[in-house]
Amino acid sequence: MDISSVSGNTLPPEIQAQYAVKCIQMARATTEAVGSIIEDTVEFSKEAMEKYLSELQ
Repeated sequence: MDISSVSGNTLPPEIQAQYAVKCIQMARATTEAVGSIIEDTVEFSKEAMEKYLSELQ
């Protein structure tokens, strides 16, 4: 959701600011979660490749 969706409402500026902060926090948390998933995937892929290569020998 976007802060512009509530900025036109009659909500007090404090509430609009709290909403904006919450949106930023959720976006940051989402980015961190995606980064963690990507790092885990790379780690698993590396381990799988090492295991595969060791079995070839």
